[in-house]
Amino acid sequence: MMLTLTTAKQMKVKNRLDPAQSIRGGSKYFASVLKRIPARIREPDRSWFALAAYNVGLGHVEDARIITQSRGGDPDRWIDVKESLPLLARKKWYKKTKYGYARGWEPVKYVENIRQYFDYLTGFETKALREASESNKPKPEVAPLTPSM
Repeated sequence: MMLTLTTAKQMKVKNRLDPAQSIRGGSKYFASVLKRIPARIREPDRSWFALAAYNVGLGHVEDARIITQSRGGDPDRWIDVKESLPLLARKKWYKKTKYGYARGWEPVKYVENIRQYFDYLTGFETKALREASESNKPKPEVAPLTPSM
């Protein structure tokens, strides 16, 4: 789960190389980050923000949300904030932030990789619904699953 030494200690992981301990610790840490995402942010954006924060830190995600708002975007939508995160690597932007420099392209790639894997696991209907939601288009009709006879 690639926990830092500090995070592993906070999550009571004694051996970061032990897969079971690492997965439990990473899951516990993700849950704690998810709880700290503002309640007004709706799913699935809430989870995407939590994943980005898991990767780069909540402070940097908050800095990117502030930048997003200053640029006229919606700080509560991942599709807007993911455009601002890479700006945290540019002095013009990070010098105005609370938490400073970050390799902001990394959490964007991290979240996108997880989303692709999630789409693969759940099927393409989920992806179509999410894309419609993000673009504010009407949701496509998806036939309910019925048991085969």
